[in-house]
Amino acid sequence: MGLQYEGEDKRGEGKIKMREVFLGLDLGTQGARVVIVDKEGNILSSSEDVFKREPENPTYWWEVARCLLGSSISRLGKDSKILSLAVTSTSGTVVCVDTRGEPVMPALMYNDPRGAEESKILNRHLKELTEKLGYKFNASYALSKILWVKNNLPNIYERTRFFLSPTDFINFKLTGRMGITDHTNALKFGFDLLDYRWQPEIEQLGIDLFRLPEVLAPGEIIGSVRRELLDEFGIDYDIPVLTGLTDGTSGQIASGAVRVGESSTTLGTTLVIKGVTSSLIRDPLGRFYSHLHPEKNRWFPGGSSNVGGECLEKIFPGENYKELDKKITELIPSPLIIYPLVREGERFPFVNPGARGFVSGSPSSREELYLGYLEGVAYVERLCYETLSEMGVKTNDTIYTVGGGSKSLIWLRIRSSVMNKVLKRPVSATSGMGVAILGASRTFYDSLDLAVSRMVRIDVEVEPDRDLVPLYEERYKRFIEILSERGYV
Repeated sequence: MGLQYEGEDKRGEGKIKMREVFLGLDLGTQGARVVIVDKEGNILSSSEDVFKREPENPTYWWEVARCLLGSSISRLGKDSKILSLAVTSTSGTVVCVDTRGEPVMPALMYNDPRGAEESKILNRHLKELTEKLGYKFNASYALSKILWVKNNLPNIYERTRFFLSPTDFINFKLTGRMGITDHTNALKFGFDLLDYRWQPEIEQLGIDLFRLPEVLAPGEIIGSVRRELLDEFGIDYDIPVLTGLTDGTSGQIASGAVRVGESSTTLGTTLVIKGVTSSLIRDPLGRFYSHLHPEKNRWFPGGSSNVGGECLEKIFPGENYKELDKKITELIPSPLIIYPLVREGERFPFVNPGARGFVSGSPSSREELYLGYLEGVAYVERLCYETLSEMGVKTNDTIYTVGGGSKSLIWLRIRSSVMNKVLKRPVSATSGMGVAILGASRTFYDSLDLAVSRMVRIDVEVEPDRDLVPLYEERYKRFIEILSERGYV
């Protein structure tokens, strides 16, 4: 299906084949990143910058993104042709724009607490929808923020032509086409992913449906990059702009977990666990929810724990983790049982707003305590997967893993042995890579599955240590016993 392009070489001595490439733009909360990759997933050009001011100003986001696009494209050779451009960003952030597409107030970020009371109203009024899709509204949801604007800033509400996600806003600035979103971003706006429509009950709350964007599947063509931008970038051909994804679903694509039975763990500040199923899985306890797969015939169920690498930042601040990793090699496994929660409250693999971390046992050294925390995160990860499995989310014997915590080889060995699963770490699993792969799946490859198989390359594969598996099995059982004694599970 790959398209072949030809053009004159620099010496005018004949034709040269054009290399097909794909551009992904990741708009984060602290900055933006652009990556351009070829059909094998090799990174050809990239740029990134942090937001030095106004992190809630959508116009400033666009200024930064525009500069990064220009700098990344300028480093491409004349033998490359960009077949697609797609954007990913945070889920739940709301941009209010007027009829010209100009923001009428600072963006309401995904972690903005405004809308907490409104989420309770939504859960009561849209109970049929939440039971149907298997989630509960909270302050992080876009629709909660929209209702807050309606109730508290009526003038802003009336001036707003569209409530958009950051991805939608950047796509508008790229193409000039306003009021388009994708179904991964639409989830937190209250879109019915099963009937694939906005429910009329939303209007009964006073929210006009015409102010909500049109919903398309991720990877559909919105339009082409505006001519003035192409001229600015030095491009003499059209670049199609595709609907994008939330950063979480984009990261899952980049991990390689897109087929039924596959799963991924992002180990950063927190643990984010996601699987792939052929049907919607609902959790009445609200521990996880499901995104609709880009190709609509599958789902991405998963949840986020409050446990993760944050425990190392809190308990071992400023220490050299690589040096600690070297020192614990001969200590594995530790006699400690640790629930490594360093804040109050847990949301997955169980919901308990009063949950607190604990250390069972007395560490003989700083290194042993460090090891115990690594093991504790692995215990929580295993419980997350067991929780999903109990709800019908089946996973195979391989887990794709990304995030800063996955850079530690000793931690990979511990996690693999605790879960008795093979862990595979991709070369590059950024959200920008994921959305670039999405673009390739729509413009070069026949499917997302094929694009992932060709573009996601594994650089580390870790198998369970057969000597450690039974030892960790005993410790994991004790971990569950203590959680049960405390009423957490």
